[in-house]
Amino acid sequence: MEPAIAVRGVVFDLDGLLVDSEPLQIAAWQAFLAGHGKRLDEGLLNELFGLRLRDSARLVIERLGLSLTLEQVLAERDAIFLDSLAGQLRAMPGARELVTELAERGVPLGLATSGHRHYVERALVEIGLASAFSVVVTAEDVERGKPAPDCYRLAVDRLGLPPEACLALEDAPLGVRAARAAGLRCLAIPNEHTRSLPGLEEADAILPSLCEVLPWLEAQGWMGDIRPE
Repeated sequence: MEPAIAVRGVVFDLDGLLVDSEPLQIAAWQAFLAGHGKRLDEGLLNELFGLRLRDSARLVIERLGLSLTLEQVLAERDAIFLDSLAGQLRAMPGARELVTELAERGVPLGLATSGHRHYVERALVEIGLASAFSVVVTAEDVERGKPAPDCYRLAVDRLGLPPEACLALEDAPLGVRAARAAGLRCLAIPNEHTRSLPGLEEADAILPSLCEVLPWLEAQGWMGDIRPE
């Protein structure tokens, strides 16, 4: 049996993985739609996890028959969401500890998120990880959002690492699919909103929390000594 290739870089998702933002995201959609006499049902909600806001808005317009332009939906829904953030964002259990431990081991860290840059920068400040990532890829940086592999391809390229030497950490099936399509290994750490969604099994493993990531990697022999090239 060949030895495992050591993980030389880790690329994180943001929403639902590092930051507990899903309840605020859902509430913002519900408040926006209520103002237009519509409601986000569970089936449609499940399709939104992992999508960029622009792609989510297109889907909502199509499915619910909204007589609004894409730009109107983006502006109205985003205003509600951003107004709800102050003091409400929390890091997911084990998030800061995992990021800190990986950084101390010299592992290059990236972020590949469907969030737009203004929100992402604010969220990272709120959870105390503003300077944790050497590479941050947001919705504006790629032509196609998840499940397309673009964000992960760009993240590993900016890290200067081959995809097969990198690990993605994701909470939703669309993100898992994006990471795998980009050639990264992937661990799924779903939250209460995503753990029942189909597609998580495409990851190399499904773990209950970020606290389990390092022990799992070490048990698999995926964590080697990280040294500069």
